[in-house]
Amino acid sequence: MRPVITHAALHALEAELARELPGFAIRYKDESRLQRLIGACVRPFCPTYLTRYTTVMFGRVFVPSRAWRAQQSPEALYRLLRHEAVHLRDARRWPVLFQLSYLFVLPTGLTARAFWEWRAYTESLRVDFELYGRIDDAAIEAVVAAFCGPDYLFMCPFPGFVRARAEALRARLTQGDRALQ
Repeated sequence: MRPVITHAALHALEAELARELPGFAIRYKDESRLQRLIGACVRPFCPTYLTRYTTVMFGRVFVPSRAWRAQQSPEALYRLLRHEAVHLRDARRWPVLFQLSYLFVLPTGLTARAFWEWRAYTESLRVDFELYGRIDDAAIEAVVAAFCGPDYLFMCPFPGFVRARAEALRARLTQGDRALQ
């Protein structure tokens, strides 16, 4: 039987992250002046920054709004927090490099941002495997679209490369690679 993510399990993950990552909190973009300013600056190329995307900044996870959060299932929020926790850990471990690589997001082949995002999307796919016992083709294609499309400013123009990495990860998880579980 696969784990079911309840609200209690989600709260337990939040508490675990708060213990591990001092200052961890979930904040809301629509309540943050800085996030609204960033949203205005990026609106020409990312009009849904404030309403669709989650951002890690200053040790906090910014989600679009309280209403957005209330609409998400416990599984979706659990997956999201596991993904964002990777970014929080990376930002803590490599503070300058991590932040600078997100400032320079212009598509220049495989961007530094792609490195960080691959680490987080690996966690997202791992969560899919833990929860559902598989990683669907649709999940892999969503990762390809994120890396190679406008969501992350085309941070990797090589969809075949991203797909091959995601499929290799799926194969390793399916074969029981304990290093990934």
